[in-house]
This record gives sequence, C-alpha cells and structure tokens, in this order.
Amino acid sequence: MSRQIPAYFIVIILSGYLTYLFVPLVKSYCLKRGILDNPGPRKIHTVAVPRLGGVTFMAAFTVSLALGFIAAPDLWLENWKGILGLVAGGILIFFLGVTDDIREVSPLPKFLWQIAAALIPVLAGIRPDVINVPYYKVFSLGFWSIPLSVFWVVIITNTFNLLDGLDGLAAGVGAIASITFVILSIVLDIPLASLLAAGIFGICIGFLKYNYHPAQIFMGDTGSLFIGYVLGVLSLYWPKSYASIVMFVPLLALGLPVIEIVSTTVRRLITGKRIYVADKRHLFHFLLDQGFGHKWVVLFFYFISVQFSVMAVGFVVGKANIILVLETIFIIFIAIFLSRKIKSGGRNG
Repeated sequence: MSRQIPAYFIVIILSGYLTYLFVPLVKSYCLKRGILDNPGPRKIHTVAVPRLGGVTFMAAFTVSLALGFIAAPDLWLENWKGILGLVAGGILIFFLGVTDDIREVSPLPKFLWQIAAALIPVLAGIRPDVINVPYYKVFSLGFWSIPLSVFWVVIITNTFNLLDGLDGLAAGVGAIASITFVILSIVLDIPLASLLAAGIFGICIGFLKYNYHPAQIFMGDTGSLFIGYVLGVLSLYWPKSYASIVMFVPLLALGLPVIEIVSTTVRRLITGKRIYVADKRHLFHFLLDQGFGHKWVVLFFYFISVQFSVMAVGFVVGKANIILVLETIFIIFIAIFLSRKIKSGGRNG
C-alpha cells in the first residue's frame, strides 16, 4: 500500500486546486450569461446565485485521476475497463446535470439517463457477485447483480441531489463521505476505490471555499449528481470477504444522504405527493423553521455525517467500543443542540 499513497495525495491536491482555480471562471461566465438560480417559493436564498459550479467537477476529477494513474500505473492496467465505464457514465451524468441546470429536464427522461449512466460501469464489471447473509449462507447474485447495482447507484446519485439545498451542505457531506471511503479502502486494501474517493474529496474541499454560507456559487444538478454518481459506483468496489457488508458499510458512510432520501420518499408517499416533485419540507427545512440558523443547521448535518463515517470505520476494524462512545457523544450533542433552541425560544420566541 505504501507505494500507492503518493497517488492519493496527488489526486486530492490536484482535484482540489483545479476546482478552486476553475470555479471563479465559471462564476464569471454564469453572471455574464445570466445562468443564475433565482429566489423562489422553494428556495432559501434571497438573491440570484450562479448555479453551474459543478461544471468544474468533471474536468478536475478526470485530470487529477489521470495523473494519479501515472503515479500508480498498475491500477490502470488492472482496472482499465471498469475505469472507462465509470468515466463514460460520468460524462452522461455530467451532460444530464448541465442540461437540467440550463433548461429543466422532466423526471422520466432524467431517471432513464441516470439508469443508462449507472448501467455502463456495472456492465464493465463494477458490481458485487455475492451477498453473504450473516449466520446463514452466501448467495450468488448472478444476473441480479446487474439490476441491483444499477438501482443502488441511481439511489445514491439522487441522495446528493436532494441534499443540495443549503450552502455548503452537499459539498461538505460529500467531503466527509469521500474521505471515509478513502480510509475504508486503505484499511480493506482497495487502492482503486481510494483513488476515486480522493478525487471527490479534493473537489468538495476546493468547492467549499465558494459554496459555504453565504454561497458565491451553487454546484447545481451538474455537481450534486456527479458526486453522488461517483460515490455510488465506487461503493461497489468491495472485497468478497466483506460481501456481507457490501452495502451496509457504504450505507453508514453515506448515512445522512440515505436518511434524507428515505424520509423524503416516505413522507411524500404518506401525504400522497409525487416522489419526484420537489418541495420545501426536507429535514434541513424543518430545522430552519424551528429557528436554527443556516450555519448551525449545516454544522449539525456535518456532525451527523462524521458520526456515521466513524461508525463505518469502527465497524470494519471491529471496534464496537468506538460505536458505543460515538452514540453517547451524539446523544449529548443533540441534547445541547436542542437546548439552545429551547433557551433562545426559536425564531418566533
């Protein structure tokens, strides 16, 4: 593993620097062309903000990844087919996001394009072959590994799209989830997954400089779909010896966005609303309505993401005491967080 570590640093530093470098150029272009996210009834921001920040992600990710493979050529030679599948699907997601940001794409075509993008790397071989049910037996997925993997990637892709509602939220959670995948991949000796996650981590960190509250630019669907797509695909890189947790650990690492999409889906089904119709009733909207400030809500979600991530690492390394301590810290933090609201009386006193 030691000979691969420099490649991770190269990818993180370069992807972050390129994103930091390109975002002002995209921001200037959006302002000149009027490509702005205007305030509205479903929006939290009160001024028009450029919305194509995610355009920088594809370029920064691809260039940094290429140099990462130059530093670790064995990874390319051993995995070139899957890598090309990931990049090809990423290009589809990229153009889908750009199109949706410039002129809105209706739900059905958007969903079909996401399926197509997810199908490419899955057909290129990025999918689990077996699932090990603990204390029972190992199941060979056979053909079902394809639809299940595609479904998984599409779900994770859309989780980050739902999170992109507050300044810095999607980018920050993406950074936490991706650095978790870097750590997990190193522990489990999956250098390719670690390299891919390093690219997403660098992008998210570089973009936060411009996206943290008050945001100078939004990543838009171009960015949120791309981050979710790459994290969804790389979460399928899992050794067969860990087949029993092939989805459980990524679920922990992506705990917050998964909670968001599950709660949103259940809420819309219960209220009889269409699942794909956007609204202003997400978890972060609820906290804002209770009187918490924008930055407090974002930091709160960061903390939840960190807790899920450390739990995922603790689960893999077999440290149950870490999980117990984290749960205790989490309960204390929630109590302090809510007590501030009670003492202040909230927004309406």
